Amino acid sequence: MKQQRGMARHERWAVGLLAIWVWLSWGMGAWSAPLCRDPLLLRQILAALGRPEVKVEEVALFDPDQCLVQLVLDRQGLSGSLPPEIGQFRRLRALSLSHNQLSGPLPPELGQLSQLENLFLDYNEFSGSIPSELGQLRNLRGLFLDHNQLSGPIPPQLGQLRHLENLILQNNRLSGTLPGQLGQMSSLKGLFLDRNQLSGPIPPQLGQLRHLENLYLSDNRLSGSLPPELAQLNQLRDLRLARNQFTGELPTFLAELPRLERLHIEGNPGLCLPAALSEWFAGLNPADPLPAPICSWTPSR
Repeated sequence: MKQQRGMARHERWAVGLLAIWVWLSWGMGAWSAPLCRDPLLLRQILAALGRPEVKVEEVALFDPDQCLVQLVLDRQGLSGSLPPEIGQFRRLRALSLSHNQLSGPLPPELGQLSQLENLFLDYNEFSGSIPSELGQLRNLRGLFLDHNQLSGPIPPQLGQLRHLENLILQNNRLSGTLPGQLGQMSSLKGLFLDRNQLSGPIPPQLGQLRHLENLYLSDNRLSGSLPPELAQLNQLRDLRLARNQFTGELPTFLAELPRLERLHIEGNPGLCLPAALSEWFAGLNPADPLPAPICSWTPSR
């Protein structure tokens, strides 16, 4: 009986050792094996964009798990369409592909980059619409899509980007009206939409952008009068409304914005400057002539 119990204890001890060995072996294997295959995927993408000879270590940063966290490929002569596989870099925080010859549509898979904080795709030849999936990038702080050939409306889903500080869409072919949802981007400091084909009025919701410092709307087809809600933009420094179709009197609340330094309103034939603002405007832009006629006032009978 004692011998049987001894053998049973020996078996349990052996089984325990085997379990510990299996656990350690698995742990060591999991520790040594990379969790990401991003370096291989990146090389495949570089080949698809015509630059397989680019040295990955010079343009990319990886974390200890070999997951891509930063990719800078500015001025690398990249061409062709951006592969949808770009959305597989799930830990990517910064992606910069500026000043290349990339063309075709923006892949909606960009919306899968949940950790992305800055996206630079400016100065390329991208065409088509802005994917609404970009509204899923909740950590995004900078979105730079300027100087491309993007068309269609601005997706209202971009209003979901609560941490976005700069939205740069200038020099494209965007059309349609400004979505009021842009007023939900509570961290926004710079809104650059000039040199597009946008139309309609300025939505009053833009007055909710309490941190906004730069508002560029020049060279579009915007119309109507300036909404009084813009009087709430106490951080605004630079307001550009030139060469649109705005009408009516320039509102006097502009003179009460405490930080306003620049105001461009030239090229709006239907817009006039109230006499009470002429001296203020001349001081704001001392080197420029008055860009709009003084409003005439006819007394009521």
